[in-house]
Amino acid sequence: MGREEMLLLLISLLIQRYGQPFERCIPECRQEIEKACQYMDEHFAERICLDQICRYAGLSKSTLLRAFTRSRGVTPYRYLETIRINEAKRLLAGGMPLAEAAMRTGFSDQSHFTNYFSQFIGLAPGMYREIADTHGPHQHGISS
Repeated sequence: MGREEMLLLLISLLIQRYGQPFERCIPECRQEIEKACQYMDEHFAERICLDQICRYAGLSKSTLLRAFTRSRGVTPYRYLETIRINEAKRLLAGGMPLAEAAMRTGFSDQSHFTNYFSQFIGLAPGMYREIADTHGPHQHGISS
């Protein structure tokens, strides 16, 4: 999904700069973008493709990418990965094994998860889990 997004964004930018002007995204796009976010929030653990998000939101790929990026400041793929990483952080902080956290958050395997998590957070998931565990509420006498 990430490669497809980048290609479509590049094509959109080239056409905007050198071709016919694109139609402006009308204010109603906000609802479609919210629907796209809702879909990703609810299905982050599944294998999601851009076509599914577009169908659910009712927008073409190029319109979704432009409107979403303008509205959220990130591409849909980056938004989805942020959801996955935030959920993974929550699971790891609860002591979940890395492989299980990877599968529950939609990553194809533990290696992909570890690489992406490390790039996104700046720490390996195992290190993050250790830090979160030593700084969790039970360490400070706070009950959950």
